[in-house]
Amino acid sequence: MKKLFATILAASLLLVGMDASAQTWTAAGGYTTFNLAGEDSQLVMDEALPGFYFGVSYDYAFSTIDGLTVEPGLYISHYGKEFGYKTFEKSYHANYLSVPLNIKYEIPMEGSFALTAFTGPRFNLGIGGNMFSKGESYMGLKIGDAQWGFGLSAMLEDAIMIRGGYDFGLTKCIKDNTKVGFDNLKVFRNTIYFGVGFVF
Repeated sequence: MKKLFATILAASLLLVGMDASAQTWTAAGGYTTFNLAGEDSQLVMDEALPGFYFGVSYDYAFSTIDGLTVEPGLYISHYGKEFGYKTFEKSYHANYLSVPLNIKYEIPMEGSFALTAFTGPRFNLGIGGNMFSKGESYMGLKIGDAQWGFGLSAMLEDAIMIRGGYDFGLTKCIKDNTKVGFDNLKVFRNTIYFGVGFVF
């Protein structure tokens, strides 16, 4: 698995380092949610955690193929929810700094409307929130994880972008916790998001 990530990262850096001409900046934000998947996910959390995100991305044309671009980005996302049970009630929250690197292809359309399909890796770093706390008695989230994402975006009048996507976990996202009797849990973090961006 480590070799796979090294290969993906090397290929991504190679694409960005090519003789590329910048296309556009996009500032975007919207609604997002993540759920835990994998054979052990029910032991940790069986509900989706809602949130919001915002950030920027930058398009580069790196190929002679019209419509094919690479899009690195930088986003901050916040997730949070209050869980209530018979014996206790607590609010959990987690913040992430995410770096997606999309390969995009614009599907030819008529008029001022453009449709784009994209896919690529995402590298995520936890930057705050009590779900990362080592002092918790439950299995906490790891500080870093990696995902692979894909989705669609629509461009209106070369100015407004509507985007939706799904990122599925590539690396296990739960820390080992021998205090509660769990080790090497097969749990992954999957993310869904919908948002609006402004292109300039």
